[in-house]
Amino acid sequence: MTTPTARRAAPAHQPTTIQRLRPFLFAGVVVAVLGAGIYLAFGNFLTRPAAAAGTISVQSSMAGFTPSEIRVKAGTTVTLDWWTEDASMHLTGGVHTMIAPDLGLHEELRAESRRAVSWTVPNKPGTYDVWCESCCGGKDSPTMHGKIVVEPAA
Repeated sequence: MTTPTARRAAPAHQPTTIQRLRPFLFAGVVVAVLGAGIYLAFGNFLTRPAAAAGTISVQSSMAGFTPSEIRVKAGTTVTLDWWTEDASMHLTGGVHTMIAPDLGLHEELRAESRRAVSWTVPNKPGTYDVWCESCCGGKDSPTMHGKIVVEPAA
């Protein structure tokens, strides 16, 4: 029997399951937030359209052409997988253009689209300027230019 004045020893405090999992839950939230931030910042690179075999992928953006230099062989037929993610409100007439008169290129690409451009490379090796005439300041803009290097046929 116990006397009314006798006290029982308090049981040791046991952490609940949620208290034990709290650091792991916090780490999971941190990883999810960081992962979402990385995807939003760099998702463009992860979802970049893949060019079909034998084609050259070319992106037009307000920053210029990517790649800024394209190498092709004289006299060959080349297919460019040309694409943009720019919205029409940023583009004059809602299009980017690819202009290289010496190469016979004068192409238009609608905003937020992709298309194949096939053309026969002239037989004259050299380095040619290509630019976007429809927006970005036109031919005089220093940013919306690229180079097409025509190499001698093998």
